[in-house]
Amino acid sequence: MFTITSTTHRARRPLAVLAALTLPLAVATACSSDDTSATQADSVTITDQWVKASDKDMTGAFGTVTNTSDHEVTLTGGETDVAARVEVHEMAPAADGTMAMRQVDGGLKIAGGQKVSLEPGGNHIMLMGLKGPIEAGQTVTVTLRFGDGSTREFVAQARDFRGANEEYTPGHGSSDANSDG
Repeated sequence: MFTITSTTHRARRPLAVLAALTLPLAVATACSSDDTSATQADSVTITDQWVKASDKDMTGAFGTVTNTSDHEVTLTGGETDVAARVEVHEMAPAADGTMAMRQVDGGLKIAGGQKVSLEPGGNHIMLMGLKGPIEAGQTVTVTLRFGDGSTREFVAQARDFRGANEEYTPGHGSSDANSDG
């Protein structure tokens, strides 16, 4: 008499175990977001950028910063070869009630899908401790830094501009009383 033994059942067991082990990994990978590799700087565009020509200790950089992501980004500062410091500034009421320029505490937050105008008399990038005059027509490279440590570089042309002579609030990073931003 012949005994018939089925190996099909035994062959299926390792396959079932393998599937059970790899399925959670496949599901987790499929559900993961590509955003984990994206930085805040990757989500930002800078347009219409320019720098105010200046022969003083500081000046301002201006333009439009657009957050193309669905998540908030925070512009915290930056660096440039033409100045000792790059800070994010705003106009705010001083103790005496006048409007004065000061560094934005915690950085400038830009909501997902929104844009912020950096302009004289408003939010702007301050180049402080200029290493020399910035002349009209000169190009200036500025690297902006974001809350996650990522950076975005832009190049701006300097231009003459007669406005933006706001008072700088003492105690916010400079001993100068007047600004050129």
